[in-house]
Amino acid sequence: LGAAVVAGAVAAYLVIADPFAGPLPDGWRKHDLGNKVGVGIAVPEGFAQDEQAEDSDGTVASFTDPSGLVRVEVDRDIKAEDENGDIEASASERAFAHWEELRDGEYGWGIADTPAPKGKPRETTYKDREAATNTIVYTTTTTPALVREAQVMYYRNEDGDMYRLWIVYPGKGYFAEDGREIARTVIDSWDIHRL
Repeated sequence: LGAAVVAGAVAAYLVIADPFAGPLPDGWRKHDLGNKVGVGIAVPEGFAQDEQAEDSDGTVASFTDPSGLVRVEVDRDIKAEDENGDIEASASERAFAHWEELRDGEYGWGIADTPAPKGKPRETTYKDREAATNTIVYTTTTTPALVREAQVMYYRNEDGDMYRLWIVYPGKGYFAEDGREIARTVIDSWDIHRL
């Protein structure tokens, strides 16, 4: 009986201590991105963490696979640093505002205006709390132009911090479904430190 209690306590500790306790596919690795980004995610082992821009405030982190076909980015807007009150009151408001910026194309994001991007922000949940999501299909501004698809998740925590998870991959062709599967697994692994 004593051994069963100890085993139960150890199992409970591992579940509490490991926010990524769910099974990951073989060849995936967990990353805790620290307090400034405020999240943890898992990506396939071959993905490399991108260097941050020199002017970065440290609230963004991204990973790219060696082929460049799939990129994962997380970012956080911190309410305590929002001097102008720019952070929306809900994840849904952020999703719709972000879509308004992108729906007619956005050169800074590499999103062409023709054909117009397709997307539809919608409410969802994250750990049984209000969140929002969007699937955006767009053509790149590159030559040759490529069709890309992005899965985007938004969450606003109780402190008012806004989190975004952006996963982009081929929008059509042989690797599109692989990209969607990677996106689903990354979304499932997204672990926000403070709900």
